[in-house]
Amino acid sequence: MKALIVDDDSTLRLIIRSVLEKRGFVVLEAEDGVMAVEMTERHPDIGIAILDVNMPRMNGLDALAKIKAINPSIFCLIATAYSNMNDAIMAIKHGAYDYLQKPVAPERLAKLLDKATAANNMVLEASFTAPKLEFDDGRTIVGGSSQLKQVFDVIYKLSKVDTSVLIRGESGTGKELVARALHYNSHRKHGAFVAINCAAIPESLIESELFGHEKGAFTGADRRKLGKFAQAEGGTLFLDEIGDISPATQVKLLRILQERTYSLVGGGQEIKSDVRIVAATHKPLEKMIDENKFRADLFYRLNVLPINLPPLRERKEDIHDLCQYLLKKFNKSHRRKITGISDGAIRLLMQHPWHGNIRELENAMERAFILESTDVLQESSFDLHASTQGTLINVPPPPMQSRDLSQTPQSGAFADEIAAARFGKSPTSAESTKGGFMFIRDEDELNFPALKDRFEREFLVKALTAYNGRINQTAEATQMTKVTLLRKLEKYGIDAKEFFKIL
Repeated sequence: MKALIVDDDSTLRLIIRSVLEKRGFVVLEAEDGVMAVEMTERHPDIGIAILDVNMPRMNGLDALAKIKAINPSIFCLIATAYSNMNDAIMAIKHGAYDYLQKPVAPERLAKLLDKATAANNMVLEASFTAPKLEFDDGRTIVGGSSQLKQVFDVIYKLSKVDTSVLIRGESGTGKELVARALHYNSHRKHGAFVAINCAAIPESLIESELFGHEKGAFTGADRRKLGKFAQAEGGTLFLDEIGDISPATQVKLLRILQERTYSLVGGGQEIKSDVRIVAATHKPLEKMIDENKFRADLFYRLNVLPINLPPLRERKEDIHDLCQYLLKKFNKSHRRKITGISDGAIRLLMQHPWHGNIRELENAMERAFILESTDVLQESSFDLHASTQGTLINVPPPPMQSRDLSQTPQSGAFADEIAAARFGKSPTSAESTKGGFMFIRDEDELNFPALKDRFEREFLVKALTAYNGRINQTAEATQMTKVTLLRKLEKYGIDAKEFFKIL
């Protein structure tokens, strides 16, 4: 990444340059604001600019405004003397990421650079709608489709204001990660980011989870408990699946948005709230308003400048870039060295409807990583039917008939189900005797502990998918204790929240 230093003091430029170069930045220098604006126009790949306020020809604040107009994605830091802190405050309001107090301390600059880089990466990572392609010269290309450019333009604009936000999109498009990008690029970035899935909490408990409760407020309330609003004080509260909250909770949310106060369940004391609300849903709220299921006034409070995430099927030109991103991710997490994906596999992925969006693509890519025995992902390693259905084994919806899961996969009815799901048919005796069980592709892979872990992880993923991430239902259906299920999820790094409301 390139960095631009703008200051008429050559000694200060040298100090800042040394810190930047130690972090791998390609450094450009400008002596005043006019030169800085010209460099920004000539170098669209500048990622960070550090500007002094008092400079000849054009001061830092004016240069900041022009630089942001040319390239809104540049992270700008303002350097100013302690006596001119009002300049720093004004700069942040006009788009600066943060400020440096003169004389510049290298340690403070290093910390700010790390935070700015992390915030920039958060935008790039947002919901995988921003596949990251890095070149040797430090350039980074984010996405490619026109839909993504519109999304990131709105993210940038909303990160500079404090209004509530409504993110809309199908399941799997990455609404929570976009919410995180908003938070970590706003002035609230030093506060907490708290997320709650409204659909995953029983209606009787949602108010307590959000607002907290006093001791004795209801049966089982044996102590005072603070809610998510208290945890998110000074930061951002992400309300996923807001279309699932009850009318009574909608009224309380509307009150917070209007008056910035709330009270604990069972309590009467008014509590001031300094929390930004970012909500998300895949439901048609306009239709729900017509059906009196969602309050129109709450909708308009949230829907000031909505972020609409396009489904993957409407931007298939990004699939190749997404696959390259996921190749890097899974090579690292699975300790593989897969070098690419075949043309046939890409064509297959381009033809798939991707009703589960980015999450479904990620699952399909990880499954292919597990099955592939060469150094290139082949078409044969992609089981998109399993990706769409969300199950490799047949886990029916509740109520579930009793099933002996202790039966070995190599024999009996359970083996037939697995083979049918994997191969689309029951295995022949020849396939069974050849070791054609679902993960084994050749004799070199006859490693029981590794295969057992692969199967167990796939089993958990498919069971969670079938039961929308509900821990209690999944444990009951799979005949595991809740403690055992949670222990296995921790072992494989599986987050049950990711499986809520998968389409």
